[in-house]
Amino acid sequence: MTVSLRRLGGGLLVLLAGGLLLGACASGPVDVQTAEAVPLRLDRSDPEPLLRSVLFGYTEAGDPFDGGLVSGDGTDLTLHPQRLGADVRARLDDANGDGALDWDELAVFLEATYAEAHDLPPTLADAGLEAIADSAWFTVEVDGVMTSARRQIHVPLSALHSAMEAFAETGDLDYPAGTWIVGAHVVDGETVETTAKRRRADGFWDFAVYDAEGRLAPATETEPRSLRVPTQCTGCHLGQKLYEPEKSYPAPAADGPFGPRAIYVPEAVRSAEATALFQEHARRSDGVLGLYATVHAGALIAARDAGTISDADAALLDALGL
Repeated sequence: MTVSLRRLGGGLLVLLAGGLLLGACASGPVDVQTAEAVPLRLDRSDPEPLLRSVLFGYTEAGDPFDGGLVSGDGTDLTLHPQRLGADVRARLDDANGDGALDWDELAVFLEATYAEAHDLPPTLADAGLEAIADSAWFTVEVDGVMTSARRQIHVPLSALHSAMEAFAETGDLDYPAGTWIVGAHVVDGETVETTAKRRRADGFWDFAVYDAEGRLAPATETEPRSLRVPTQCTGCHLGQKLYEPEKSYPAPAADGPFGPRAIYVPEAVRSAEATALFQEHARRSDGVLGLYATVHAGALIAARDAGTISDADAALLDALGL
């Protein structure tokens, strides 16, 4: 390789192989199958929570930072592919050849490996969610931006009460590990798919979609768009954007481009006091977008006003200052 040196003023201009060498050459493709370290360029302002959420379970330690799969802090993060098994690592690819992994490249890897790494039950029956006992579950129906189907959301009452009790003590809704929150997508009276999320001990949620037969699926299929697991789940649940109809509650929300946006509860349940207390959708301290604590507290307030509340539920409202 020919190198020429030219003196300009008091400095040197270095020409290397017909190109200008400015400290370092541009990086080229990286073989992620053999590389010990690959930069992550995810174009996220705070990528650490995102990686802790989606890369959990890929090493024995669970957490990707504790397991040595990811190192660094802030936005300066590095993936260490050799911490992955060969079969899993084979799904990684520096597709655009820029010497790093961006979010689109990582998303392809996650969509191929997430279900196994997170040990998602292959069917609703395996998850114990095939038949939900109404008396043990809080249920609310919602039309929103996620799908044009009517969503029937089910939350275990025991877990919801536990989260509300935690809020009374700490100011954060904190669902117990192992809690499932289930959303049946209903069209013409039939469940066409089911979304579900399971609380982990580290405070994040595992996400899953099940098809009409209750089998694990890679994405939703209802209009207006398919949403893939986990990449498009985490985009909303770990983000800060506000959505309707939760944004306007307790006031009604305007219809959207794909139909109504509404939380279907009686007017007596729409408590401005409970909404202001939890600020559930905006604070998102539980990583949950729905207003489950807010709506349930409103229902308990209505029951108290009607004289039908139980002693335990009245005590919960007292603890919350409602």
